[in-house]
Amino acid sequence: MTAKLDRIIKIRDPIYGFIELDDQEREIINSSHFQRLRRIKQLSLTDMVYPGACHTRFEHSLGVMQMVTDMFSNIIKEKANLSLLNLKEHNVWHTRKVLRLAALLHDVGHSPFSHAGEDIMPILPENHPDFDSGSGKAQKYEHQHYSRAAIKFLFKDIIETHPLVENDRISIDNILLLLGDETVKKPVRALMILKELISGQVDADRADYLLRDSLHLGVDYGNYDRNMLVNCITLGKTAESESVVLAVEEKGWHVAESMVIARYQMFSQVYFHKVRRIFDYHIGEALVDVLKSSGLKDGAFPPPTSKENLQRYFDFDDWFVYGALKDGKGGKHGRHIINRTPYRKIDEWEESLTDDPDARIEELANTHKNKEYHIDRNLSTKWYRLDNDFPIKCSKTGFVYPLSMKSRIVKIIGQPNITRFYVSREDL
Repeated sequence: MTAKLDRIIKIRDPIYGFIELDDQEREIINSSHFQRLRRIKQLSLTDMVYPGACHTRFEHSLGVMQMVTDMFSNIIKEKANLSLLNLKEHNVWHTRKVLRLAALLHDVGHSPFSHAGEDIMPILPENHPDFDSGSGKAQKYEHQHYSRAAIKFLFKDIIETHPLVENDRISIDNILLLLGDETVKKPVRALMILKELISGQVDADRADYLLRDSLHLGVDYGNYDRNMLVNCITLGKTAESESVVLAVEEKGWHVAESMVIARYQMFSQVYFHKVRRIFDYHIGEALVDVLKSSGLKDGAFPPPTSKENLQRYFDFDDWFVYGALKDGKGGKHGRHIINRTPYRKIDEWEESLTDDPDARIEELANTHKNKEYHIDRNLSTKWYRLDNDFPIKCSKTGFVYPLSMKSRIVKIIGQPNITRFYVSREDL
């Protein structure tokens, strides 16, 4: 199997030094659909506040692939972990390859301007496997749906039939499983356990974007000890059912804690920045006008239900939208972006500390009823989910216990619920 790794290229990266690619990965990266990620900024219009925030989903995707590789390599250094994964040594290459491809393609379906574009995703049909009938509100497709559809419709052949894997076939079902497709039949035990490396509380995605965003923005909020994290990632067992789970060694619990703190600080200081947030609103509104001017009458992206729809969706990237904004096709919100004249925040409050937040909004809305305004309400995220506490592996017993038992910070870290009221500068 090692012969498959003989032909490699190296890409220099500011986080990892070099990222190595085999022939199949290089072919995927060189495809027009993956190259599109070079034209989608990682943090939307954050460069309006932090000028260095011009990095892309392309480099992030490469970084997540390298991070998950490093984590997996540390896990399998221990033969006991191979046994816990029910993984034979001759299957290690195959498992590593599936993890790498899932990490590489996890963001391939992102919309223009990343998460800001998800506000205009089409409505998720009630018969979709991910539809939550108990949510009580309209649900939309997310970029993950487009990524999974791209793997099915656009990358299937190169994944399953590339000469590199002719003697060790890769199934897209295993990649889709790692990316959240719950309809995959007969899931592989090792991948069910390792799925947390792709999407979990301490996963390769968060591990990369915290460091990468901090580097490009010129802030220290998202930094943590990457080497310690990689060298302490392992497997453990739950005491109750002896289920095998991803864990961090007891000696490294502080690095898991530091990732949670880093995420809290990045959200509170960067991702929730008042100006950054209003630009998310402006680009979302401008995108509706751009899509309408491009023939999509409802102002929403086509759903990821066919190859034709995906091809149309992949026509849109940041460059296309910037061109449309420059041509005046983004309406008034497009002009706010081009001229950098965002709405100005005139009030902000924490919902839990406000007696009657609805009345406060109503009062502000009445005061500014003849003006252009925007309410950014329920601005919150879960820095850390205590209901899915990350496991720490006890050095004596091998069983795991929750991180919150070690870390008081993780246990008490709050979840804000902020509301902001913005008004057009012309109306102030």
